[in-house]
Amino acid sequence: MTKIKMIATDVDGTFLDQARHYNQPRFARQLKALGAANIHFVVASGNHLGHLHRVFAPTPAVQTFVAENGGLIVDHGQTLFEDIIPTPIVHQIVTDILADDTLRPQVLRLSGAHGTYINRRSHPSDPTSQAYFFNNIVLVDDLTQVADTFYKINGEWPNDTIQHIASRLNHRFPGQINAMASGFGSIDIVAAHMNKAVGVTQLAKSWDITPAEIAAFGDNDNDRDMLAHVGLGVAMQNGTDTVKAVANLITPADNNHDGVLDIIDSILAGEV
Repeated sequence: MTKIKMIATDVDGTFLDQARHYNQPRFARQLKALGAANIHFVVASGNHLGHLHRVFAPTPAVQTFVAENGGLIVDHGQTLFEDIIPTPIVHQIVTDILADDTLRPQVLRLSGAHGTYINRRSHPSDPTSQAYFFNNIVLVDDLTQVADTFYKINGEWPNDTIQHIASRLNHRFPGQINAMASGFGSIDIVAAHMNKAVGVTQLAKSWDITPAEIAAFGDNDNDRDMLAHVGLGVAMQNGTDTVKAVANLITPADNNHDGVLDIIDSILAGEV
């Protein structure tokens, strides 16, 4: 059995429960045990860095983040790697999507280094969730006039359509983007060659860790590449069928019952 040297986990629907909480005392104990075993703990999320810092503020020992679906890697405050979507491509995609009635989302957001940009006339389906996920919102009059370093485009569509819409977007912009359903009616659009697997592998390489020595947890389509690429890909019991199809293991418990933490204990005990 290959020894696990790195654990990477998605956040929403995976590490967090439905109330967006996690078992802080249990996880704090695990972090100490992981450190003693020289196992790195990494957050691998489609969310922007500021949101992830806020989520894990109760456990400040968490200091390594693969954010923006792999587009930004930060370790102890130092940016190790970033991959962007060129601004002209961002503006062209925004123009094309908004001009097509069959592709136009409820809300379109640009995730940049200095903010998450939203047209001030947009109306998110769930303003409370938007405020939770995006604590760096900048309202603008025209997304095609925004200049920043762009990691991701994010949009909201009806939840039962997101896999179909993501496929259409990839077909519409071949070789330019990678559109992935990320749950909750949301699609993340990143650079064509980018996904969590690329980001996690890039980080692991800097630590001389091979993919076979990584365990990764996820629940949705933007986790599929990561789970398929590592030595131990763990899908959540509550995950999508497409994620479960590529996993080595499915958690016995779901995200509401410490599913990730149970498997971490098994890793620490050498049982998986």
